[in-house]
Amino acid sequence: MFIPPGRTGDHSILPYSATAPRGPGGGIGGSRELGQLRLDLVGAGSFAPIGKRLPWLGAADRDGGRTVTDGEDTHVNRAAGLVAVAAGAALVATTLPATAAPHSPSGRDLGRETLGDNDGWASAEGGTTGGAEATEDNVVTVDTWARLKEAVRGDEPKIVRVEGHISAMTDADGGALSCSDFNDPEYDWDDYVAEYDPEHWDGRAEGPLEDARVRSYEEHREHVLLRPGSNTTIVGSGDASISDGGVLLESVDNVILRNLGIHDAYDCFPEWLGDEWDAQYDNIEVSRSEHVWLDHLTLTDGDTPDSELDEVYGEQVDRHDGIMDIVRASDLVTASWNSFEGHDKSMLWGNTDSEEYDEWDELRITLHHNDITNLSQRAPRVRYGQVHVYNNLYTHERHADYPYLYSWGAGVESRIHAQNNYFHLADDIGAGEVIHSWGGTSLYEEGSVLNGRPTDLLAAYNEANPDNQLDSDVGWTPEHHETIHPTWAVPGLVHARAGAGGLG
Repeated sequence: MFIPPGRTGDHSILPYSATAPRGPGGGIGGSRELGQLRLDLVGAGSFAPIGKRLPWLGAADRDGGRTVTDGEDTHVNRAAGLVAVAAGAALVATTLPATAAPHSPSGRDLGRETLGDNDGWASAEGGTTGGAEATEDNVVTVDTWARLKEAVRGDEPKIVRVEGHISAMTDADGGALSCSDFNDPEYDWDDYVAEYDPEHWDGRAEGPLEDARVRSYEEHREHVLLRPGSNTTIVGSGDASISDGGVLLESVDNVILRNLGIHDAYDCFPEWLGDEWDAQYDNIEVSRSEHVWLDHLTLTDGDTPDSELDEVYGEQVDRHDGIMDIVRASDLVTASWNSFEGHDKSMLWGNTDSEEYDEWDELRITLHHNDITNLSQRAPRVRYGQVHVYNNLYTHERHADYPYLYSWGAGVESRIHAQNNYFHLADDIGAGEVIHSWGGTSLYEEGSVLNGRPTDLLAAYNEANPDNQLDSDVGWTPEHHETIHPTWAVPGLVHARAGAGGLG
């Protein structure tokens, strides 16, 4: 709605001046000077300094707490649900429809919260409650890897609270481990590199030394992958995080993972394929599982970005696989309000073109209100599934460590339905590059904004790919979703709320 000058109220924007010089920002009831516009802000709750998290702003803009997107200034009042936009000499404000809160008993307890009744695909067919029904003796707090692995086992309802930072590369006493601690007696990295040098070895590694690598990998994998059982809720306390491993949801049902950082799922034992190195670990892998809610997580490559990885045989030694892969006929998953930062092969949803897993009616996934920054590709890449992608913020910076390839991958029989997503991409990335076809035939998108301008991304793709067109008819319309916000509001909302550490 338009707020005329002079109007006041509970959450109002007061008169603006088109000639006011820039000055220091005020607090509630004060003013912020935004270039040639002064916005006086009043409301219950502080206005979030969104600008400090926008990488395309200068330092002065970030410190001033403003969001600038091609001439627009945006501020978000979290408590009031208010977004104010200043553009040119006009001032527009809107009170956004609230995103429904998860179900919880009186008094907030993250462990007891369940997914909202219509919050994406994971709310369908019975919903997702995790460990909300756990008895008090099945509610535990952990601060070591050994205790965390023990706490998540079994299928009885349970709530596991994670405190502090936990490294998967620690022993039962909390002592640090290294990759060599998992070496098979017959395995040595230097010997492996010497054995399979393409100067004298042709093709994929095989033989006794490769077998020893596999045994080393299996022992390491068993140690660093967290395998929760069904009916589990895992929540981080404050800014809790885990690193050096990942979460594997294998053949489970009804799991919630919230408010947790998961960093650097590092594979100590990558395989040489003959022309490239191949790693196996994902920050999160959902395999043969259903009713999964992944919410307010921060997923990164941590202290080992790809730019710092070694090269062997002229190829980068891959240490990371996916960041959130959903595969092997998994179904009914909602991924909401997460932060994905810096990764290559990111979200593979459906892992094979074949009909091996009979996935036509599976892989129903919702991706909404996520902060997706500097992901090279697969955000997501989809096979078979009905995937709803809405209100996500995609950012890719110039000279990022992870070069941009594409965001939405339309694979075999994929049915992506994308709505109101915001893209801020470096100016050398064209609109026709956002979508890539991997054997798909259709993709529906509407309401996309690219660098501040409404953009028909499907039309841009089809114009750039006249011999590999995509149709807009995906054969379904999403019904399981809460408020779909206007695209212009997405940067402020997502920067204010996405990622781990903000839920308590």
